[in-house]
Amino acid sequence: MTIKTVLVVLSGVPGDETRLAAGLLLGARFEAGIAVLHVKPTPVILTGGMNGEIPASLIEAQQQQIDATAAAVEAAARSQGARVGSKIDWRCEEGDEVSVAGVHARYADLVVAAPDVARDLVFVSASPVMAIPDGASPNGLKRAVIAWNGSQEAARAVRDALPLIEAVGSAEVLVIDPPRQEIGTDIARLLAAHGIKVDVRERLSGDADIGGLLLEEARVSGADLLVMGAYGHSRLREWVLGGATEEVLEAAKIPVLMSH
Repeated sequence: MTIKTVLVVLSGVPGDETRLAAGLLLGARFEAGIAVLHVKPTPVILTGGMNGEIPASLIEAQQQQIDATAAAVEAAARSQGARVGSKIDWRCEEGDEVSVAGVHARYADLVVAAPDVARDLVFVSASPVMAIPDGASPNGLKRAVIAWNGSQEAARAVRDALPLIEAVGSAEVLVIDPPRQEIGTDIARLLAAHGIKVDVRERLSGDADIGGLLLEEARVSGADLLVMGAYGHSRLREWVLGGATEEVLEAAKIPVLMSH
């Protein structure tokens, strides 16, 4: 598998430029097409006024603001793409952001989104989702850390991330509170078969939270990508590794690739 299509979801918020920059770098690295999606929210107007009627002027004003935001996002995205000589496939629809993006994501090899969007999008997209925090520096991938617990979700994340890890050439498999000794060496053997240099580290969590340990390990190892699996239902916010992904998404300074 290789990456030939990248979908970047832009929400019209600070950090959009960073996320598109990451998508454009990935597109250049893998010679992949870049689709950029902005989902316009449906106007929400509380009833009020005489007899509960909604003033048409309020609906119109809100729609104008929504359209203006979409136009600004499109202009900025096209300009950013043009600066690096990359043509983007612009897409804009109205509706619920996660629902609309989830449909588009099913036809992409990789999705790039803000952490708060990625945490729900991973459950409806059937595609790997890379959460790019606002403060990330998309300077290319050099080292990956894989959060490994032997689960199907973690295995799916590793397989989805293989093109990225192969491009990096090295990875650290991090096993926290290993259930058995061979769990790290098993996945290391698979990665080595793909020509990836692998280090395996095992750590006991003790009283520390797992999310914090993952981020600390990524920082110490100089990683610029964290790979982990997610499971459960998005509305219940059930996450692999005992809730670690939620904490990671809130505090990470590097891209986090998740699969479900």
